[in-house]
Amino acid sequence: MKLILASAVLFFACRADAAYIDSLRGKVELKKNGSAIWQELGGEEKVYLKSGDELRTARASTVVLFMDDGSKVKLAPLSAFRMSAEDGEKVSLGLFFGRVRSWVKKFSKKFEVRTPSAVCAVRGTDFMVSADADGNSRVEVYEGSVLTGDGKGNSALVREGQASDIPNGGRMGEPKTNPNEPSDMNSAIGDPRQIARAEIYGEISKEDVIARAQEEMQSAEYQMRKTAIDAFGNRVRMEEYTIRPADNQFKYVVLNTRGDRLDFGKILFTFNAALPDNLSDATANMISAAGTTAPRWYLTDMNSVMSNTTDKVTEDATGGSMVNNGSLTSPAYQLVFNNYSFYAAGPNETNDNGGLGKWIWTKTGYNVATGVTASLSYLGQPTAPVLEASSPSGSGVFHTVTKNTFADGTWISAEDFVLFDDGSILSSGDFNSGLGQGSTVNEVTDKLNFERVYTSSLFGGRDINVMYSAKLLKDAGLLRF
Repeated sequence: MKLILASAVLFFACRADAAYIDSLRGKVELKKNGSAIWQELGGEEKVYLKSGDELRTARASTVVLFMDDGSKVKLAPLSAFRMSAEDGEKVSLGLFFGRVRSWVKKFSKKFEVRTPSAVCAVRGTDFMVSADADGNSRVEVYEGSVLTGDGKGNSALVREGQASDIPNGGRMGEPKTNPNEPSDMNSAIGDPRQIARAEIYGEISKEDVIARAQEEMQSAEYQMRKTAIDAFGNRVRMEEYTIRPADNQFKYVVLNTRGDRLDFGKILFTFNAALPDNLSDATANMISAAGTTAPRWYLTDMNSVMSNTTDKVTEDATGGSMVNNGSLTSPAYQLVFNNYSFYAAGPNETNDNGGLGKWIWTKTGYNVATGVTASLSYLGQPTAPVLEASSPSGSGVFHTVTKNTFADGTWISAEDFVLFDDGSILSSGDFNSGLGQGSTVNEVTDKLNFERVYTSSLFGGRDINVMYSAKLLKDAGLLRF
């Protein structure tokens, strides 16, 4: 969504020096405008910020900034923002997610805070703005007033002692009495689960992906590195791991390196309850569980991204629950998502729909175990897109291509392979021949890899190509025989 740019004009009578970091606590990182590198801040040297610089805070970490006119800004833990503009006439902060509190001097510069769903223009005040992982925002005013607007063109003046909630893509709420005390900004908004979701969709640059992986691999639960040949004869270095961002979540990440090229995939699984020590106890029945008793653990949300660091496809599933299939002869509980949506994006669409990309289709009441859905809606048309499906290497070979073309001309294609480490494609007879030579199904599976290649009219001739191993999926309990 494009942000609505609005601000209240404030008088400026001081010299125009850059904003600077006054103090910090914990881990605070800075990415300078034009740089791809995040650097951790520390030491006594004063750090100045210019337009385009970005800051982010880790857990239990905060940072305080001062402006040359005496205004002050404090960023809470698990937050990130960009200094969109900072000069002699105005200060503009772009809050990606988290919380920021601003103490703005009267008769100062023009001052505004923007989020994915709101813009807050200030008239000399003390106020807090938050943005969650879904792009929803909240404004709380502790002193003065804040002119607040949403993406629909609606606006209202939020006065001292009031707050307003601004849903992403919706109409802002009427300002109401704020029940909260002014925040000290030493705690994060929401919980780590929402931050993990924001990272899944928001971090796709090569530098961000590698930096995140280097941090997470230190505490990965399952981890594997291997080199294999893909379906096109390229040598691929695969790095895979799983990590638990919260007690009811785990995340699977795979990185592919082909020369200087990086492709990656991430899936965040959120469950109904805290996960057990043995992850496979939860994954065993998270999709389907035979019998008349619902499983203890099941998925409530699933968020994924695949990207070449320029283009991406994302899947966003919410409202998961286990539903009895009603069968008397083969009773089972099956996972049903209330909403399961698919998005794709090139550079022009990457920030659409709160960072998900261009909406392609949505399934409601989607039964993951059976593939049955209550209803489907598609991009630009009430009926299904034109589907082309083929098995280019023959019906007995694990190589398929599907392509969907929509009414507005958008198309997206997915090509799937199951491969051995040497790049040869699995055929239906390989398991039999392997077992005939003394190999077990388990041993044959450990030599296999999956490869998916996305192409689309949105990608400008580029593709997304992610290869991942059967072994790590098996070790983590995601692949069963």
